[in-house]
Amino acid sequence: MNFKEEFKSLRMISGISLITSLIITPLSITFSMITGSVTLLIYFIWAATAIAVKLFALISLQIMQKENLFMFPYGTGKLENFSSFFFGCSIVPVGIYFLIDALVSLFAPLPAVTYLLCLAPVVLSFLLTLGLLCYTDRLLRRNDNPSPLLKAYNVNFRVSLASDGFLMLGFLAGYILSANGAHFLSLRIDPFLSILLSLYMIRIGLPLIIHNFRSLVDLPLPEKEMLKILRVIAGFNHHYSELGLIFSRRSGKHRIVEIELYFPSTAKLQDIYAVEKEMASALQNLIPGLNFRLLPKISEAPGLDQPLTNLTSENQPGGSE
Repeated sequence: MNFKEEFKSLRMISGISLITSLIITPLSITFSMITGSVTLLIYFIWAATAIAVKLFALISLQIMQKENLFMFPYGTGKLENFSSFFFGCSIVPVGIYFLIDALVSLFAPLPAVTYLLCLAPVVLSFLLTLGLLCYTDRLLRRNDNPSPLLKAYNVNFRVSLASDGFLMLGFLAGYILSANGAHFLSLRIDPFLSILLSLYMIRIGLPLIIHNFRSLVDLPLPEKEMLKILRVIAGFNHHYSELGLIFSRRSGKHRIVEIELYFPSTAKLQDIYAVEKEMASALQNLIPGLNFRLLPKISEAPGLDQPLTNLTSENQPGGSE
């Protein structure tokens, strides 16, 4: 899948998802007030938070569409990282607050909840989210290097679908217990569901915060990917005299790597360009979405002023294997 196809799909997902949240949010708060369910109140905050995140995602997509190289010379990947980071930061504090509140309510439950009415907004959300999850799953399977925004949407839909499923089963269980006179248990179903939903929000939000924070502060690529880069560099050791600094960072779905290599003063530009081209090809085979740039420098060490080794199938990395 090329960038234009993925971008078009992201815009459609953002639009439909935003409309879904705009429908579910007022329904959740309305039914929470009618039924007295704290779980539906958490559900309302989840949906309201999703509206803010999805609005920012739509704005980001509009900026990405313009492809302004003057404002974003390294691309707009950071906007995608920030959208995912914002989503994680928005749900983790909410999850922690309602986890504490639900634990208190478990030992001092509120008055009886009308469980059957609670199902109305949850069932509607479940059906809408199921369609969106199936669509994003299909896009992820078609793309070897998907956008962080697409992955964030997929995670969001999975969380929503799982929470909807938990809530549907829980509300049904609460209704059955209440109808059979088991009021002690039925009163604790709602806070128990709130605890599960809060823990799930925290579990999903923390990895999004950690992963995208690394990209936003321009930390180097993970160790696993750096080892692949070093393996390629070592394979080209006959074509340069010294290795300098290695600069790496993430920007959205792209990995950016810049490597300093020292060449003898007799090296020709076309030979250095050939080394860069071959290294880029080897790196991109190992790490999809990698943008590579060689930073050539002249070696001043004595005894290294010899011609640059030509690239052949015999001395390229893996060429003789």
